[in-house]
Amino acid sequence: MRRRALSAVATAGLAAIVLSACTAGPTDPTAPVTDGSTAQSDPAPVVTVVNEAIADDEAESGTSAPPADSRMIDAGDELGLTVEGGAFTEVTLVDADHDSVPTDRGTFDTEEDPTGTDATADSGESEDSEEAAAAAGTDEQARAGGTTDPTHGLVDVEDSAATAGDDEASEQEVGTSGTEWESSTALVTGATYTWEATTVAPDGAEHTATGTVTTPDTTAQEELTANTLIADDQTVGVGAPIVVSFNSTVPEEARAAIEARLSVDVTDADGAPVDVEGAWGWLYDTADGISRVHYRPQEFWPADVSVDVSLPLEGVEYSPRWYGKEDVDLSFDVGRDQRVVADAQSHRMTIERDGEQIADWPTSLGSAQAPSYNGTHVVMAKHEFYTMTSERWDYETDVSWAVRIHNNGEFVHAAPWSVGVQGSANVSHGCINLSTERAKEYYDMALYGDPVEITGSSVDLSTEHSDISDWVYSWEDWQELSALD
Repeated sequence: MRRRALSAVATAGLAAIVLSACTAGPTDPTAPVTDGSTAQSDPAPVVTVVNEAIADDEAESGTSAPPADSRMIDAGDELGLTVEGGAFTEVTLVDADHDSVPTDRGTFDTEEDPTGTDATADSGESEDSEEAAAAAGTDEQARAGGTTDPTHGLVDVEDSAATAGDDEASEQEVGTSGTEWESSTALVTGATYTWEATTVAPDGAEHTATGTVTTPDTTAQEELTANTLIADDQTVGVGAPIVVSFNSTVPEEARAAIEARLSVDVTDADGAPVDVEGAWGWLYDTADGISRVHYRPQEFWPADVSVDVSLPLEGVEYSPRWYGKEDVDLSFDVGRDQRVVADAQSHRMTIERDGEQIADWPTSLGSAQAPSYNGTHVVMAKHEFYTMTSERWDYETDVSWAVRIHNNGEFVHAAPWSVGVQGSANVSHGCINLSTERAKEYYDMALYGDPVEITGSSVDLSTEHSDISDWVYSWEDWQELSALD
């Protein structure tokens, strides 16, 4: 993502965008107060958009004029605001055309107290500890970019005005910090954004300024489509990641702006929100140049919830060549909590559903020459009949009731030829062998996304060579795959 240094001074010739409304005091901030005193409130701080305006063809033609609080600016950069005569306490930026796009709260210049007072003098805390706490808070919120209630780049700036013993000293002295704001992600093409800034004047009064910025439509010619692996209204297992694949390569510099627009909402059977922490992660591009972004919770999904996914990507420009074809919405259900554990040491496969064990079957896993892989797999597909082939082991075998759990050739399937050693030895080429009757029973109950954990083997799953390797990553490593800083 391109980033430009935010100038503290607006480019010469740019008009200030101000639509301020005092939350206290008279409508005209320069008018005298009406309580009989001779004191006057300070003028409302002036908020300015610092991005360079670009020509609006319709306005240039004379057919209409843009409103005073609106400006067309380039996409691809962050929105920048400055304030004079006060300091920012909160700024929000929203996509006016898409309610599902998370609010961008951006970042402030918070090196010093925005009101000019030294909060550490009264609290006894050092500046170093205050800066460390601020940095930790910023990092924590940045990681919230993938939660079900994301607040990208949220920074809280508390009112730390000192209270003095006389009227004259009680007025806040506004310093030079807290006067700049920048959005956390770049603006996309063909969008309308509205911003709202809360500011504090030197006399401590809060004011609100609002404005609108628009970006021109994309000039890219190729349509980029986003496809989801889960189907609308599908019921999945608790380990099912949300998989979004594009029909081309998404440049790394465009991924943060895309990810910031994505949202995931979880509700229970009564429609009440369910708090689920999760994050988007960009996996490596496939061999044919397809980019993929997955969403997984920190832990498995709760059972019996509904998940709504919003991908508002229509018109979003990914590169000078590609732009988003359409918005995509997805709704699916998470069913019962069913988990499988197959142990290569005990030669047993157990099934637990909603915390209760419902099966404990003898099985045979991968031999010493072709071991199964330790780690959390998920059910990917099911086949009533399937032909197993292997160039390495030179075989072609027809099997029934085959449940794929990884792209490396691992299945749970019927293997009547190994029933005699199931429960006592590992003789397969990496698969989980069951009797035909038990394989059919498992086939009928398995859902896409059901976790299948293999333990007791000599090799571990890697994060490569699979469409779904989400649960191989630790939560910390998974968060590093996010494009949001």
